[in-house]
Amino acid sequence: MAGRLLRRIGNGTIALAVGAAAVYAHTYVMDQQALDAPLTTHVAAGAVAATGRFSARIDKVVAARTLKLRSTSKSALSGTTTTTETTVGTPDVFVVVTLSATSPGDPEYLQDPRLRTRDDVEYVATDRVGEEFTLSDRPVQQGWWVKLTYVFEVPPAALPGASVVVTVSTTNGIYDSVYPGRYDQLLPEASMTLTPDDAATRRLLDEAEPSLEMEAS
Repeated sequence: MAGRLLRRIGNGTIALAVGAAAVYAHTYVMDQQALDAPLTTHVAAGAVAATGRFSARIDKVVAARTLKLRSTSKSALSGTTTTTETTVGTPDVFVVVTLSATSPGDPEYLQDPRLRTRDDVEYVATDRVGEEFTLSDRPVQQGWWVKLTYVFEVPPAALPGASVVVTVSTTNGIYDSVYPGRYDQLLPEASMTLTPDDAATRRLLDEAEPSLEMEAS
């Protein structure tokens, strides 16, 4: 008798728990911020961040006080080659990051590159260096690793513990502007450690190039 009573109590408790979980699942709705948050893959310096839609790793990081941007053009009429050089300076420091990236399936365009500090402050890639110097607008494709370069202009104090973050392009298209309530849910994001600590930051700044040359392609 006592055993049957205990089983009935136990079964009743389980039923109540299942019922409560069902009610919670039915009533819980993620807010827009939660739905719009990316799925972030964190990796250490030099490791591959595999997100499912793309994989990426940091190959090289260089700091520079100034950038020398060189472009060459050739006249179709005379055949004369002209070289133009522009020097870009900053009161902070330029951080030039070279990534390798690949895709396991369809081609992907990596976008929204950011340098994220350990305090979650984000710096976007500078607009003072055109894509002809970085080739960051190339698609990431299956079968080989594509080189992409991003240039950030940041204060040195932002570098200790910083990461470089990239994601894929949205699939919402024009809906981003005309129907902002239709958000792109759970886009994959790769967060790759740039400078793990103060010592790594000091090495990067001590080895900073006085002037780094970048050639247009």
